[in-house]
Amino acid sequence: MEVILHIGMGKTGTSSIQTALEQNADALRRQGVDYLGMWFDMLDPAFHGLSGQPAFFRSEPPEMQAHARRFADVLAERERAAGCSRFILSNEGIYGQVLTMLPFVEELRRHVRLRLLAYVRDPHEWLPSAYSQWSIFHKNYEGPVRPFAEMARQQVKVYSGFQVWGEAVPDLLTVRPYLRQKNVVEDVAEVLGVALAPPAKRRQARVTADEAALRIFYNTRLPGNTLPGIFDGAFEGLNLRAAPVLADVAARMLDYRGTDRIVDEARPLFDYLRTRFGIDFPSEHAEIEPPPDPEALRRRLTEHLLQIVMHQADRITALEKAVAALQAAPGER
Repeated sequence: MEVILHIGMGKTGTSSIQTALEQNADALRRQGVDYLGMWFDMLDPAFHGLSGQPAFFRSEPPEMQAHARRFADVLAERERAAGCSRFILSNEGIYGQVLTMLPFVEELRRHVRLRLLAYVRDPHEWLPSAYSQWSIFHKNYEGPVRPFAEMARQQVKVYSGFQVWGEAVPDLLTVRPYLRQKNVVEDVAEVLGVALAPPAKRRQARVTADEAALRIFYNTRLPGNTLPGIFDGAFEGLNLRAAPVLADVAARMLDYRGTDRIVDEARPLFDYLRTRFGIDFPSEHAEIEPPPDPEALRRRLTEHLLQIVMHQADRITALEKAVAALQAAPGER
């Protein structure tokens, strides 16, 4: 029996890998591979999901050894029932729990043929991605959103996990580079020697700079850990990606320099006006309004927005006074 633990690291295509494994679960079973998912809930339902994972990681070393023996027994039973002799569990949280997981790993290797698989990403790509994910999209610390330079100096220390894992279990660990030019799901398939169709949709792409700025402004106002859903709920129904790009609006809707060409394409209509009624509109005399400068347009729109905000503030104040009066009225009777 072979067990492969895909342990991370985070932001190296783990969501795509997990989605592909889940979507290909039936095809994998036909290849003798059983995908176990992300969690160790086959040991205890209390270990299921993000809320249950901390309970698993809080297990003391003797408990971890017992978990490993139980894990091997469960897989042996699954092998007898379904015939699969290879098992995959993918959870990027394992990467950061080296000391906690070592008793589990050392005990498990006594019962199964064990492999650990991890991916590493160029820090020039990983640090901005990690900052966007864990400081902006999901602020996972107290206080305002901290600057990139501050957080990146802490987050770069995550790479030390490869040294700890590598020295603890050098014969078990395979580390692969996460490369932009190669689909990570295809790489996993090659490493495991299986056919694995990649998911149709890319997972967890980093937010654009404009959305990131909005999330920074919003999440900085909140004192504690701020999950992405809090921002999403506050702006429910607002599709930021559907917002028009001002330069595109100016170029496509407010640029009239193609008027001469359009008129020339309809020349017979104007030839009739000239020959029948003696009315001519020579294009060389026409003055075409130039397109607006996007930056000047943006500044003017910002001025309009300030007026709108102040107007709305007045309306909200009036509404609050009216509501307060209605609330006080019953007590006055």
